[in-house]
Amino acid sequence: MEAQAVIEKEGRLVKIGVFIGGVLLLIGTWYFLFMYVAAMTEGWLVPWDCWPASERPPLGTWARTVNDFFEIPPGSILPGVVVVTISAGIFLSRTSRATKRTLLPLAFATTNLLLLVVDVFLVAVAHQLPDLWRAPNDIGYHQTWPSILVTTILLSALFVVQLKIDIERSQNIG
Repeated sequence: MEAQAVIEKEGRLVKIGVFIGGVLLLIGTWYFLFMYVAAMTEGWLVPWDCWPASERPPLGTWARTVNDFFEIPPGSILPGVVVVTISAGIFLSRTSRATKRTLLPLAFATTNLLLLVVDVFLVAVAHQLPDLWRAPNDIGYHQTWPSILVTTILLSALFVVQLKIDIERSQNIG
């Protein structure tokens, strides 16, 4: 009987260790996700960042307003904060409802990493699309919309997948 209690205690400690390690990995993936979205915000929503004021759209136009908002904080970090906050909120919601939480952080970290890898690949493809219609030194949102669209679709898919993660069912298989 004592041996069984020791085994159960060790098993519980292993589960706690896996959970804590998974949470640390998840926090790391959230950091990379935030940094990636912040970098993409700079690249896609601030196309006139390094251009002189004389070459930017006129003040008061929608393009100039959007560019200026996302050029400095809070606008420059807002998309990253929103993405990580939504993912963290979904994680906390799923954690509070799950009875078997051990692998949940690892599942979320995996989905975050998968999003980053797939997005980097697909954005590289989408970034080439404007080359079909742009002139040299042509700049503006008409150049960045394919990449923005791809990332928005993938982020939406990430949140849907994270909402659907069900560790209980997958742990009971086999």
